[in-house]
Amino acid sequence: MPFSDPETPEPAYAGPMSNKLSLEQHAAEIRKSLNIPRQSDVFKAAVEAGYLAALADGNVEDQERAVLVRAVELLSEGVVLEWETSSLLDDCEALAKKEGADTRAKAVGARLKELEQGEAGLLVAAFVARASDGIAKSESEVLKAIGKSAGLTADQVKSVVKRATNLDGG
Repeated sequence: MPFSDPETPEPAYAGPMSNKLSLEQHAAEIRKSLNIPRQSDVFKAAVEAGYLAALADGNVEDQERAVLVRAVELLSEGVVLEWETSSLLDDCEALAKKEGADTRAKAVGARLKELEQGEAGLLVAAFVARASDGIAKSESEVLKAIGKSAGLTADQVKSVVKRATNLDGG
């Protein structure tokens, strides 16, 4: 499923987020925080974190899926292709069904901690969570669980979520 029509200048995920600064406007800054060793491992964990945040309200909406795919495409500067992210999302769905979303959230957080990239992975997840009508309480709880397992303090999690919500870089 394509994100945008080449004839349409707006990203396909415009809507509830259209009044906020876009990921495109901050992609370079965010990429700096993701420019790390084992980047593909971080992207995999970040994709799953985003998937789990989107799943928190019971289903992953098309808009959330499109934002996640688009975010990874932008942040990886095209290194991770749309079909690779879509395939990874299918794997995330299978794991969440098999092991449970709570178990996966803890595992993803632990993986991000091992990679020393808890904040970077959580930032992607929070950006996805806000894609449809802001960050719901259920999504916030998943973000907190991932952050805790990633070794982040409650204040660090709040800061990352605020950053994703505002995309003010601060």
